[in-house]
Amino acid sequence: MSARKNAYAQSTALDPAESVTQYAPLVRKLAFQIASRLPPNVDLDDLIQEGMMGLLDAVKRYEPRPGLNFEAYARFRITGAIYDSCRENDILPRNQRDKLSDLEKAVRRLEQELGRSPTEQEIADACEISIEQYHETLDTAVGMTAIDDVPEHLLPIAEGADPSQITSFKQLAKQLAGVIKDLPEKERMVVALHYQEDLSFREVAYVMDLTPGRISQIHTQAMVRIRAHLGSDSSLQP
Repeated sequence: MSARKNAYAQSTALDPAESVTQYAPLVRKLAFQIASRLPPNVDLDDLIQEGMMGLLDAVKRYEPRPGLNFEAYARFRITGAIYDSCRENDILPRNQRDKLSDLEKAVRRLEQELGRSPTEQEIADACEISIEQYHETLDTAVGMTAIDDVPEHLLPIAEGADPSQITSFKQLAKQLAGVIKDLPEKERMVVALHYQEDLSFREVAYVMDLTPGRISQIHTQAMVRIRAHLGSDSSLQP
C-alpha cells in the first residue's frame, strides 16, 4: 500500500463503537423488513442481533477508498448475516421448500413453452393445485424468497476482490435487471416500491390499494420468477 493510500485509509478508518451507534437504526430497519417476510414465529430481536454481528463484520472487513460507500457494503453484510442465520435455523419446513421448488420449476417450464410470463392460474394448473393452494404456498414461502438473498460469492467486496467475482456480480446484476423488467406489471411495481423506494409491504399496500397480505403474495410470486430465471443459468450458480 502506498504512503498516500495508507494515509487515506488511516484517516477514514471506522471506529467499531461509533459505527454501531451510527448504523444501529439501519440494522433495525433491515431486520424489520426481513421479518415482515418471515413466519410470525421468527423473533425480531434475534434478527437484529444477527444483523449487528453483520455490521461488526462489515466494519472489520471494510477497506476505505474513494468511491466505496460503507453503507452499501454494510447492507450486504447485515442482510447476509440475517439470512445466513435463517438458513441455519431452517425456518421453512422441508415440504414447504419442496413446494417452492416445484413452483420455480413450473415457472421455468411454462416460460419456455409459452414464451412469456405465466399467469397465477397457469402456474397452479401446471402444479396440479388449486389457485387457493397456490396462494397458500406463496404465503408460507415468504421466508425463502427475497431479492437480498444473493450468494455472497457473487457480491463485490472491498478493494482486492477477485476480478472474477466482480465480473460475476455484474453479470448477475444485468440479468436481474432484465428479469425485473419483464415481470408482470403488479409484480414489477411491488419490487420497485419495496426495494428501490424502500417502502414496507404495508406502505406498498397503501400505494397500490391492496392488502398487505396480497402484496406479500405478489412479492413472493415475483421472487419465484426471479429465482427461476437465475436458477436456469448455471454460469451464475455457486
